[in-house]
Amino acid sequence: MEKQELVAVNAEIERINDRVANIERIASTIEDVAEKGVEAFVKHLEHKEETQQKELDLEKVKHQRELELEDTVHKRSVFIISATVFCVVALVFTAMLLGEQELVKTILTSSLAVGAGFGIRSALTKSKGG
Repeated sequence: MEKQELVAVNAEIERINDRVANIERIASTIEDVAEKGVEAFVKHLEHKEETQQKELDLEKVKHQRELELEDTVHKRSVFIISATVFCVVALVFTAMLLGEQELVKTILTSSLAVGAGFGIRSALTKSKGG
């Protein structure tokens, strides 16, 4: 009978060993899945951070281009106004040298009318699209 009991105990030990081996395999699988999940989450966070950084960089570049465009438009406006004023002054000075008082009045009146009606306002204000 002792032999039968030993065989039964050995069989029970074998079943327990098999169960422990299965539990170890399951634990190892769970550990691997958890590691891969953490790696995937870390990659997701890194990708999200990179995407946000790229968006910030694009916004900075866009803002810089808008500032450069505004600066260019401003310089162009100042140049046009300066050139116009210089031409009007040159015309008035030439008319005064020639003694044409009526021509001086006409040049100044026309310049003032054009400047007040259209030119100065559009040159000094922003366009509606910008």
